[in-house]
Amino acid sequence: MSGGLIDSPGSEFRDGFQNLISRPSSSYVGQISVPIRKTVKQKTNTTFSNIRTRPLNPHAFDFVINEPKKCETNSPFLVILISTTHKEFDARQAIRETWGDESTFNDIGIVTLFLLGRNTDAVLNQMVEQESQIFHDIIVEDFIDSYHNLTLKTLMGMRWVATYCTKAKYIMKTDSDIFVNMDNLVYKLLKPTTKPRRRYFTGYVINGGPIRDMRSKWYMPRDLYPDSKYPPFCSGTGYVFSADVAELIYKTSLHTRLLHLEDVYVGLCLRKLGIHPFQNSGFNHWKMAYSLCRYRRVITVHQISPEEMHRVWNDMSSKKHLRC
Repeated sequence: MSGGLIDSPGSEFRDGFQNLISRPSSSYVGQISVPIRKTVKQKTNTTFSNIRTRPLNPHAFDFVINEPKKCETNSPFLVILISTTHKEFDARQAIRETWGDESTFNDIGIVTLFLLGRNTDAVLNQMVEQESQIFHDIIVEDFIDSYHNLTLKTLMGMRWVATYCTKAKYIMKTDSDIFVNMDNLVYKLLKPTTKPRRRYFTGYVINGGPIRDMRSKWYMPRDLYPDSKYPPFCSGTGYVFSADVAELIYKTSLHTRLLHLEDVYVGLCLRKLGIHPFQNSGFNHWKMAYSLCRYRRVITVHQISPEEMHRVWNDMSSKKHLRC
């Protein structure tokens, strides 16, 4: 595998944008949670029956950047959906050049896509549009990109799979600061030579309840979620599911009250569907000090910088012959 970003195919693009990325913008807003929605004209003859059937959470957003033909020529074994933000170009480029490189597994077919909303800074939106024209691996809908809209971002990915990639076998949802051990994911967990599973969902399963402290990043108001326990859910840092589940979750979400905690919300949809997530200790949702043997045993590792991504990937790729 190639080394750092200096000699990468995307380096000229990255360097050209570096000044723009680092330039402060007075219009940038980091955590706006109000999505841009199209106004829906109300019918005057509304009856009780169609009040009940109208979607509780209509995903009324348009794709502003899309790759509808990504699965047209082949049926990928695995689609990787990576939640990212506009300024994380280096992280996206590191993933493209390491574990997310679609050409690494030519025999089975892998599609890598980065998920984004719209930024309040027009310059950042323009940069992402140009990045998309070069790499063709970005999808964007017209909701505001923020921490509180992470659920919308994941639902966008589910919608995309259900619409444009219906013959895929498996889907992985992860984040741009995650290192993925692709050999373990593909050959040990998913096993391309075996019959694809259905209604399958796995990751690091969490059994917890809502945090009521308003100072917490994961604060959940009682009026939004009154119960004292969440259904089992997989950490949003990385989970894997069979492709049929993408459409099931997306359709279920239309009638499930939106929560800003993305992984919890997916767990709520799974409970409605009667799908129980499987615990897999290979999915780590924390930072783990690097050692070749330790990283060979896992599927995901959290909080990995672009520089670390390259270093780990190059080390693991060049030392396959070493035994632990």
